[in-house]
Amino acid sequence: MRRQSYRPQSRYILSGGGGGGDAFPEWESIDVTDGTWTSADPGGNGRVNGVSVSSGTTTVTWNAFTATSNDAIDGSTFDGQRYSQALTYADGTGVSLADDGFTLETWVDIPAVAGCARTQYALGISSDPTATANNTINLGGLYWSPDRTDGVALIGQIRTSASPLVAFNLNNQYGYGRTAFVFGKGGLAFGWAIQSSGTSTGFNNRSLANYTGNLFLQLNMGAPSTRAITAGQTNVFSIYYRVLKTPIGPVGNAP
Repeated sequence: MRRQSYRPQSRYILSGGGGGGDAFPEWESIDVTDGTWTSADPGGNGRVNGVSVSSGTTTVTWNAFTATSNDAIDGSTFDGQRYSQALTYADGTGVSLADDGFTLETWVDIPAVAGCARTQYALGISSDPTATANNTINLGGLYWSPDRTDGVALIGQIRTSASPLVAFNLNNQYGYGRTAFVFGKGGLAFGWAIQSSGTSTGFNNRSLANYTGNLFLQLNMGAPSTRAITAGQTNVFSIYYRVLKTPIGPVGNAP
């Protein structure tokens, strides 16, 4: 039977001053194999055997290993597999901290797959994609552990080296993330867990760290320390994002 995948929809309108309006940009399906993403494995450990994407569904296949603290994406140091690209608006313009305001939204759909790898992922905004110190990578965004059927169904929020804030439920399937900036000042990294029925499990948020320089969209792939991963184990998920450019003040978007 073909799995029905829920895709986030663009249903809301940003109203501008004078009664005008602009539709939100469409959600972009993420394909880290499409040639626009930079792959890096600073530790050179080769934990990930391969990544494939078909019709918007990402499959990550792992090699055999027992995770160390450097494999965990939620510790002080992470030297494992990650993908990154410059953060841009829908028209391809680069996002800048000098912009009046912008919001990054992210979404993950995690189907139930028995025997999947007990691993960790994070998708969000970062400062230095190839660094190994999490406080230098400066990633803030959506966090998930995709093992729904085998008992570790965690979805929530991650920020730098702080412990992820997560909501647990064996029916967790969807995750929504949001990070927002106004004139270069970051607000909260937000993560919301949603069950396959559409019921909310709960959400978490944490203040973002300061950002300088260029901004990146980054996907981290890791595993909690001491976790043994078997060769050929996989994870399957679909991920999306969009960046909303937010006019600020009477010139941009007065009520």
